[in-house]
Amino acid sequence: MVPLARRLLFRNRGGFVVSVAGVAATVSLLLFLFAVHAGVKDGSTRYVRTAQVDVWIAQKGSDNILKSSSFLPASLAERVKRLDGVEAASPLVRVISKAEIRGRLSSTLFIFGFDPQTRLGAPVGAPALRRGEIVLDESFARKYALRAGDTITLQRRPFRVVGFSEGTNALVSQFGFVRFDDGAEILGLPDTASFILVRTKKPVVLPGFAVYEADDFIRYHEEEMENGVLPVFTAAAAFGAAVGGFIVALMLYGSALERRDDYATLKAIGAGQRYLLRLVVAQALLVTVAGCLAGALLTAVITPLLQQLVPTLALRYSPSFALVLPAALLIGALAASAPLRVLRRIYPGEVFRA
Repeated sequence: MVPLARRLLFRNRGGFVVSVAGVAATVSLLLFLFAVHAGVKDGSTRYVRTAQVDVWIAQKGSDNILKSSSFLPASLAERVKRLDGVEAASPLVRVISKAEIRGRLSSTLFIFGFDPQTRLGAPVGAPALRRGEIVLDESFARKYALRAGDTITLQRRPFRVVGFSEGTNALVSQFGFVRFDDGAEILGLPDTASFILVRTKKPVVLPGFAVYEADDFIRYHEEEMENGVLPVFTAAAAFGAAVGGFIVALMLYGSALERRDDYATLKAIGAGQRYLLRLVVAQALLVTVAGCLAGALLTAVITPLLQQLVPTLALRYSPSFALVLPAALLIGALAASAPLRVLRRIYPGEVFRA
């Protein structure tokens, strides 16, 4: 079955190459979209997942750091510290601002100001910050060719870059980290925080405020992303899969028309409709497997180039992407239904036509 399917495909090498190239481009697109989906989700949530905070306190109605506003008195942290079971509490301020780099404005940054004493809200591996120092997301730094020791300006205040953070790229914006007092000055409200971060072993009850356990706060961020930009990538991936199936279906339909005499010969020597169907499915799977391998190779080649051209592009590949292969095989098998009508209308006697 497979050798015969392969010989029928290779009789039109040009068509085979074009079909494999189409499937490869589709598979590469799917891998890319899934990688962006996973990268954005990771970059948008890793900070809250690794903050080592047990409880997040926010203004009522605010449940995430990305797309909601929260204003609290920074002095609330002192009140929280006196609650039973609280080990540490400190304010975190969030400011959305553009940075001035070498005289030009950059893309938007999410600036988080944390308490340098408790370090609650500090990014993983961040150095101890002094006044006027900042830790930047590594992809943002690559985009603007920033190195340790360089200076950027936020709201007319210079900041020296002293470190870089990973997993803080939300695609539409990247994160930067400063001391709380610097962040409050950038905001222009010295006794105002966005969140109060708490490390505790007991539940915190604070009437009048939104109090979130760490797991719930992480879940709200994931839901926010799943209901926001991520469905766009999912829809694009589904469209790409449909295009790939359409390409394979067209190839098989064209092959059935071109190889009409071959199929008539097979029917003349006793091949039944089921045999021809299995033959067409085998051709579809051969094209799909070849396209998947070529698509994976293409993805491996273009990914480093894309990350150099677009440093802030969030890509994250995981073992779960292996599901693309069985999904592609299923699409290829379904595409084999396209030439069924042609196969049914082929008669054994056609082989004897002049």
